Amino acid sequence: MILVIGHATAKPDTLQAMLAISVEHVQRSRAEPGCLSHEVSTDALQPLQLTFVERWSDMAALQVHFRVEASRAFGKALAAMADGPPQIHVYQSDEIDLAGLAGRSGAAPRTPEKS
Repeated sequence: MILVIGHATAKPDTLQAMLAISVEHVQRSRAEPGCLSHEVSTDALQPLQLTFVERWSDMAALQVHFRVEASRAFGKALAAMADGPPQIHVYQSDEIDLAGLAGRSGAAPRTPEKS
């Protein structure tokens, strides 16, 4: 699985516009093949910071996503409104099954859901 974590900081006068185009981007991306989940949220302590969390089935799916013209246009529009360059970090990861740890920690394991 490929995990993408991104951050963009809005200016006070661009936050609403950045949120609007980000929600459109998330909704469009969720329909793409290989997208397991895609979210955008604001930071509770830094309300001008948008955080993107994406899970993709594999690198090939993410590369296709990056080539979608609407994704490219979104990135350019977001960068134009942001207070500084957006950041993106891409990781290859494997989910860890916590079922075996539940008895030790007392916490119930969380089952991943498709967004």
